Amino acid sequence: MDVQVGEVAPGEVPSCARVIAAALRDDAVVRSLVPGDHDRFARLTSVYAAAVRMALAGRGVVDVARDGPDGPVVGVAMWEGPDHSPGGWPLLRELPGLVRAVGVRRLPASARALRAFAALRPRYPHWFLADVATEPTARGHGVGSALLAHRLALVDTTGLPAYLESTTAASRRLYERFGFRATGTVRLPGAAATAMVRPAVRDDDAVDR
Repeated sequence: MDVQVGEVAPGEVPSCARVIAAALRDDAVVRSLVPGDHDRFARLTSVYAAAVRMALAGRGVVDVARDGPDGPVVGVAMWEGPDHSPGGWPLLRELPGLVRAVGVRRLPASARALRAFAALRPRYPHWFLADVATEPTARGHGVGSALLAHRLALVDTTGLPAYLESTTAASRRLYERFGFRATGTVRLPGAAATAMVRPAVRDDDAVDR
């Protein structure tokens, strides 16, 4: 596989949403946020399409990994920068679709889970890796590593730390290889996530690389 990483093109939003939904369909933490099995893949695809659109509207960054320069999307990473502005009109525009996807009865539980995540997020300026996902058929080809290496090299030039929430032991090991360290745990019904921070790279560290 020829993994090529770059920023998302406008027409790739549906492909990105399908990749993330396929990768995270059985993730225990995602199931806490979007529970239920009925039409699960379709509902998750709707949620992640909205997330990608909101990331782009809120000055976030969406990187994609393609199989070759013009190949299909096989991986996605969504980042929020320190100047990210969530909410507002982009959220209002997506809200009806998100409510349909999650389900009105499940909204309180999802809201509680989101508040638990927000409580551990750093209050200082940082980059936030909201999601990173690899198409299941492309796993084992270094897609996730390529996505992380690409954006973290740029994050290092800003002199800011990075933050994420890991939902599996395998992903924690991957993030640790990139310098992330656990800082806390988010406990949800039937699931848990590990909050992780990668310290800012100092100028002398960058020179040593």
